Amino acid sequence: MAVVMRPAPVGVDTGAGPEQQQRRDAGPQTERGHARRAELLEAARGVFERNGFLDARVADIAEAAGVSQGTFYTYFDSKDSIFREVAAALADRMIAAMRPDGPPPATVHEQIAGAMRRFVSAYRADSRLIVVMAQLGQSTPEIAALRLAVREAFVARTARGIRAQQSHGLADPELDPWLTSEVLGSMVDHTCWVWLNLGREFDEEALIGTLTLVWSRALRLREPAVAPRS
Repeated sequence: MAVVMRPAPVGVDTGAGPEQQQRRDAGPQTERGHARRAELLEAARGVFERNGFLDARVADIAEAAGVSQGTFYTYFDSKDSIFREVAAALADRMIAAMRPDGPPPATVHEQIAGAMRRFVSAYRADSRLIVVMAQLGQSTPEIAALRLAVREAFVARTARGIRAQQSHGLADPELDPWLTSEVLGSMVDHTCWVWLNLGREFDEEALIGTLTLVWSRALRLREPAVAPRS
């Protein structure tokens, strides 16, 4: 899919000389270069979270990383290009956070609660950057696609889980797994937005418990029968 980022404003030097662009395309060649590039990305993340995209400047990012603007342009050709990488890293973190770790939960209820807890934790860690992505996604197709990729990963994982629960007789067989995942995913995502970005106060444990209960009841989940021990 073709994507378009907004061009840099007229008159802004993006350091886009042919030789320098070739070095950017090739990427860092030394450990020090990789470390410097990572420092710039981390500094950019902080600047975007604090200032938003429109008010962030290359000078701010360079200062936060402790380098000159010339060094910035050694690795990135514009504010847009570094934001694309910051946003892609956010998408990767959110998708990775959805994967369960450790031993499988003992009950279906605990499985749902664990998923709610992981999503809330991942959202909280990047709530400010999520706002910036949402704002920029209105006018930048590539950023909107990254945000949608996170949602689609969540929906796909949820739909697979619902389908498996239905096959074992644990969830309402009349529910469409994909549409149900879209609806329940919207519930969790918007609740986190209201809580962590709009400032509505919730008790975290009560919120996770309620999300788990509503989710479970929407699917009419039942715990699997356990054969009695002889």
